[in-house]
Amino acid sequence: MDIDEICTKYRLLVLNIVSGDCDILSSDRQVTKKLKEKYDIELSHMYIRRHLQSDNYILEENILIKNIW
Repeated sequence: MDIDEICTKYRLLVLNIVSGDCDILSSDRQVTKKLKEKYDIELSHMYIRRHLQSDNYILEENILIKNIW
């Protein structure tokens, strides 16, 4: 796997800043699904996409969502 494939496949970091548990995901839709299933947090994928374009991260209920690349 070359760096371009890695950058495409692994784009977003979801980190629980209290426990240190983290997930690396490839799309904002996956982030929305993971937040709902694992942390019972509801954020739309469009909210995540818009805020990560304008800001570098989202911090919601001790969960950090950040672009990796």
